[in-house]
Parts: sequence; structure tokens; C-alpha cells
Amino acid sequence: QSKSLGGPIGLLKFSATKAAGEIASEAVNIFGGRGITQGGMGRLVESFHRTYKFDAILGGTEEILADLGVRQAMKNMPNAKL
Repeated sequence: QSKSLGGPIGLLKFSATKAAGEIASEAVNIFGGRGITQGGMGRLVESFHRTYKFDAILGGTEEILADLGVRQAMKNMPNAKL
């Protein structure tokens, strides 16, 4: 079961961390200067923007997990040449 779930979970993590990066960047853009201050109204935005990448790195880099997901998906395709 873990062999068949590794690829889809890797692709899920890849898309989730990409979305988190875009969300963090857009939140900083919306908040402007307050989005980069560690106190006040922008503290949560700054904290998220600073730390979202740690979660992406802990389980494996995005590129490696995306490669794993694509390779496992290709194995299930007919006439796959991997």
C-alpha cells in the first residue's frame, strides 16, 4: 500500500508547498510594509512567510517528491518506458 501512496502524497505535498509559497508572497504584498514586521498587525503574515519553507524541506524537497510522483504515475501508464 505504501508503494502506491508515495507518489500521490509526494505530488500533494509539492502542490501544497507551492500554494503556501504563493499565499505567503501574496499576503506580504497585500499587507505591504506591515507584512514584513515582526510585531503589530503583520506579525502572523511575517511569521508564516518566514517559516513555511521549513515544512517543505522536512519531508523532502519539492522537486524530488514531484519526480517520485511522476515516476510512479508513469509506471501505471500503459507502454511506460522508465
